[in-house]
Amino acid sequence: MQVVSGTNSALEESLRAGRLSCPACRGALRPWGTARERVVRLRGVADRKVRPRRARCAGCRRTHVLLPDWMLPRRAYAAPVVREAVTAHVGGKGYRRVALSLGLPETTVRDWLRAFRRNTSPPHVTAWLSSGLRN
Repeated sequence: MQVVSGTNSALEESLRAGRLSCPACRGALRPWGTARERVVRLRGVADRKVRPRRARCAGCRRTHVLLPDWMLPRRAYAAPVVREAVTAHVGGKGYRRVALSLGLPETTVRDWLRAFRRNTSPPHVTAWLSSGLRN
């Protein structure tokens, strides 16, 4: 899975022009249908159904799911929701207090925080928390 920013029309234009590159071999990605429908949970609004675009590398022939930048790979909640939880935790709250304040299951927040600690280094944490990912 690859996270991409921009509008759907900009993504389509970039795919057709071969401006997106394969994360495995740097070859040009080309349109390759859509992935399965996913339901993404957004805090405070209705869940959103999304069918992400797929792309296939012209070089290595691998396929990739192109997720919008407000989604996270293998997560049911949108990136801004996860970022809000991580920001609260970095600010000193424990996972139980974060979960309670956001109205989320404790186990979900605990799992996010574990994954975040395991997969990031301090510069990446700072960059991600300060990024302007949209809802």
